[in-house]
Amino acid sequence: MVGFKKLAKRHLLGGRAQGKLATLVLGLLTANFTASGAPSEAPGASPGERSAIRAYCSGERTALAQNMCISNQLVLVRRLGRKPDLSAASQQQRAAIRDACSGKRVPGERFACERKELTATGLTVGNEPGGGSLQMDMAATAGGPQEKPVGLPFFSLQKWRQERPAMPVARGNEVMSSAALFEKVGPSVYVVLASEHAIELAARTEHSQGSGVAITDKILLTNCHVVAGRPQISVSQDGKTSRADLIYADPGGDRCFLSVDTMTLHPIQGVRRTDDIRIGETVYSVGTPAGLERSFGQGLVSGLRQWEGVRIVQNSAPTWHGSSGGGLFDARGNLVGITTAIDTIAANINFSIAAEEFWP
Repeated sequence: MVGFKKLAKRHLLGGRAQGKLATLVLGLLTANFTASGAPSEAPGASPGERSAIRAYCSGERTALAQNMCISNQLVLVRRLGRKPDLSAASQQQRAAIRDACSGKRVPGERFACERKELTATGLTVGNEPGGGSLQMDMAATAGGPQEKPVGLPFFSLQKWRQERPAMPVARGNEVMSSAALFEKVGPSVYVVLASEHAIELAARTEHSQGSGVAITDKILLTNCHVVAGRPQISVSQDGKTSRADLIYADPGGDRCFLSVDTMTLHPIQGVRRTDDIRIGETVYSVGTPAGLERSFGQGLVSGLRQWEGVRIVQNSAPTWHGSSGGGLFDARGNLVGITTAIDTIAANINFSIAAEEFWP
């Protein structure tokens, strides 16, 4: 996937990205990005950790949801503790530990329980052999001589499925003119700024800039690489600004949800299902390329792709740095995708994560 570039605007020199969609990303960025192992490989996990996480996530219906589950579980294991080495325990002690922790279905919670029980026996607690570093900085990070890993908080997919807003149903209204379409969908696309510190965000010095698409009057979709490692987030449109919070993140799938405090957003009218999209149909991009708020462009769906289970809408609608998290719409005003990446080698090859993928 060499040649693909994220489009979040970063007012910093240097940068890199790791994770599932690391090579498919757009925000205003001033440096190239690289990719590392996909979440499905559970990089750095020990054999026991990998087996437990894969078993826990095997019930997910799609490859995307499985990768999302695996990446989240790796973050949780790193937070709660690695799987302990039980080789020094006797057979009776290992059986007692298994019984004590059998009710813990989540791998990270079970490993933490095993460590606690092992400590209670008086034995030294060490990590299971065969594991490496669980560095899960899957989204864009600031570059420099000494890069420090930054990432996103852990969120439970199972819990989020119970709390998230329903996917807006696609509308079958008549095809609109370009001007009428922009009047309809333009108000749903916002500027997203993110920084590590509030003072930087206020001064707009070292910050990341992308876009976001409102799906309710308080919640927006965006790309995780726009906000990763930058907890100070704001959302703005036409001079009005609100503080925003990250309420769900899938770093492996580069999909994040934001919630605003003091603004009432203008939500999209519907989300088009991916199976209904046809190559050759007209689509329209709305975003903040090069900092130009709500720029509007027209193109065609030029391909329907999958990359490791993620459905991607390839298109020729104008896109550039700062467009990350912006919307790709059909001629009826339905959201088709979230703008994510461009091909830096070939012209007019842009990529959006299919909007439906934000509801795995």
